[in-house]
Amino acid sequence: MRKIGIIGLGHVGQLLANQLVMNGKVDELVLIDEKDQLAVAIQADLNDAQTVLAVHTKIIIQDYAALADADILITAFGKSALLNQQPMAELETSYHQAREIGNKIFKSDFSGILINLTNPNEAITAVLQQSVGLPQKQVIGIGTVVETSRLYRAIAEAANVAAANVTGFVYGQHDGHQVFAWSTVRVNGQPLTAAINGHHLDQSQLKIKANLSNWYTLDGLGYNVSAVTAWTLRIITAIYADEQLALPVAIYQPQYSTYISFPALIGRQGIGNLLLLKLYPLENEEIKSAAATIKHQLDSLKNIEGE
Repeated sequence: MRKIGIIGLGHVGQLLANQLVMNGKVDELVLIDEKDQLAVAIQADLNDAQTVLAVHTKIIIQDYAALADADILITAFGKSALLNQQPMAELETSYHQAREIGNKIFKSDFSGILINLTNPNEAITAVLQQSVGLPQKQVIGIGTVVETSRLYRAIAEAANVAAANVTGFVYGQHDGHQVFAWSTVRVNGQPLTAAINGHHLDQSQLKIKANLSNWYTLDGLGYNVSAVTAWTLRIITAIYADEQLALPVAIYQPQYSTYISFPALIGRQGIGNLLLLKLYPLENEEIKSAAATIKHQLDSLKNIEGE
């Protein structure tokens, strides 16, 4: 039986619940939010929709104890409106929520895979792992998966190829210090230094175009929802199928002694092997800088409560 929990029923939490039910990807779904009325409303709405579906999902609301035998738990709490102030504006608010929610998850005896979508993603994923007490390989964040997909789209459009023909990774921080690892990028199997369909691609322009996609979304909507939801569903599929899918998610990286977005294999156990690719020296230095930024965030959070 496939059982998934979602904590936080904002834009992403709602769409994720909708997609899981509508596509029959879960047998039991546990929905939890700080607003009881919202959870009741979403449960009623989804149950009404299920009258036309060929499959049925049992929907449980506001019950942390129901998470005990869940396979996967998604944390999507937070205040996305704070992103209009600055990318890291959610840090203190999300920290307090992560400590409170993490303690409740710990008491529920949940032992599956936790996927964190809350921002700042790497720092809050680290806080959740400490609060929940699960092994580090079982607590991951969405990381720079969406940033990497934006890079794929920018390259695909510039080179006139399918996005599926582009590989490579963005390291570092989600919505923060992003490290575009050009050394890892391949288009039709060729490095960016080669001519792709007669095009010599400009890395700086590709980076600008990839970042503009995020700016357009936040400027018009005020939040990201569709891409985050789609990639979360993709990660869920990889876990259930034990795919060992390579993605740059937020993980604990021993080399940097912190959570950071870094490519790793994802399967039924959560995080498997890390992809230790040969990077350009400058890229290695930028990743170290991103790690230092995340550590600084975590240190500042400890100071909030005098830890």
